Amino acid sequence: MIRTRRGRSVFKAYLFLAPFLVLFAFVVVYPIIFGVRLSLYGQRGARMWYVGLSNYRTILGDPRFWEAFKIPLFLLLVQVPLMIFLAILIAFVYERMPRGRAAFYRFIHYLPYTIPAIVAGIVWSYIFSDSMSPLRPLLDLLGFAGVRILNREHVPLVLLVIIFWEFTGYTAFVVFSALLAVPREYAEQAQIDGATFWQTAFFIKLPLVRGVITMLFIFNAIGALQVFNEPWMLGELVVLPPNYTPAMYIYNSAFAYGRFTYATAMGLVLACITFLISLYVLRMASRQLLARGW
Repeated sequence: MIRTRRGRSVFKAYLFLAPFLVLFAFVVVYPIIFGVRLSLYGQRGARMWYVGLSNYRTILGDPRFWEAFKIPLFLLLVQVPLMIFLAILIAFVYERMPRGRAAFYRFIHYLPYTIPAIVAGIVWSYIFSDSMSPLRPLLDLLGFAGVRILNREHVPLVLLVIIFWEFTGYTAFVVFSALLAVPREYAEQAQIDGATFWQTAFFIKLPLVRGVITMLFIFNAIGALQVFNEPWMLGELVVLPPNYTPAMYIYNSAFAYGRFTYATAMGLVLACITFLISLYVLRMASRQLLARGW
């Protein structure tokens, strides 16, 4: 009787999961399988033939693919740590503010994250345009008449500005939400012992939300490795090489050069690299948590 009830419960559980499993298989599993299969073929026009692992061997010897990782590595090593650190500071500032004022600033900081990429692209294209930019009169006044606002050498720094504008508020919002779950007793006890607000913040509260910080680092690292929208948008204002980032190289290989099977193989390699880096960060963070007994 007990086994029968348990079997019915399991059947009902799978019945409720069925729509999700079907959608997951159709949207995630099938494209991966199809992509792996497609990457094993060569292509010339509409003609395709089986080449095995030849595309992957070509990728290993393709300097343009590996050169494309310069910008993602720059973002990974500079933008991600700085943005998360800044977001943590902003989240702690929210805590010190009166509730109404903090809610207003959270809304203002979160707003860029809600703006569609196409709208943000139009705004930033206007800001950095030589003919329409509001910065043009100021530069002319300072004696920089005729100097281009955006050069290729400036693109990495401009990417930092745009990505900071887009995601810092969202990251701070997530950190602040995690801080709300920290029991007040910890901070109160630390203050009784003479700790300042910032000592309590960094030595008491921050370690308790380390898991959230780790996940934010992983998500932002994934975004850095797969960055596409921002450099593609800036490519309308300044000439960038087709392999400026891995995602741009994959896109151009597929839709500009018609090498769909090779682009698929590069996409799978990029996904594997992203997965390995994310796994490394997660394991390192887990080891630190276990070593400190958290």
